[in-house]
Amino acid sequence: MLTVKSIVENTYARWGEAISKKVGGNYSMENSSVVSVMPYASLYFLGLPGNSYDLEGDEGTVVPTLQVDIYTNGQRALTKAYEIDAVSHETLVREMGYRRTTGPELIQSTDPSIKRLTSRYSRVIGFGDSLTAQDGTG
Repeated sequence: MLTVKSIVENTYARWGEAISKKVGGNYSMENSSVVSVMPYASLYFLGLPGNSYDLEGDEGTVVPTLQVDIYTNGQRALTKAYEIDAVSHETLVREMGYRRTTGPELIQSTDPSIKRLTSRYSRVIGFGDSLTAQDGTG
């Protein structure tokens, strides 16, 4: 059975394994506006509310919502950010069944040499579901 802890840990572990091929060890589950090493990626959960309940008040489904931020700098910074985003998106959508709800959006930085892409994802997880894509892949 999936719990809040297992949803967060499994999502982050699978995403981290894939994203590390593009950013090395420069990724986290922190919502930080200060990034010192680039490229850098972060995935953090915005919430995991219940969506439907039985008569006893038990959750029938939950809707995890998460945000991914990607930071790059240097030559081809925006191109690199989109390349990292493609790996992140592929992992979340194709392997775990999340759907992008916004993004990738270019967020302006006070330092024009830093590029930041932000995307948000969510999915419905019901009783008995697993963290795989809805078509059974992943």
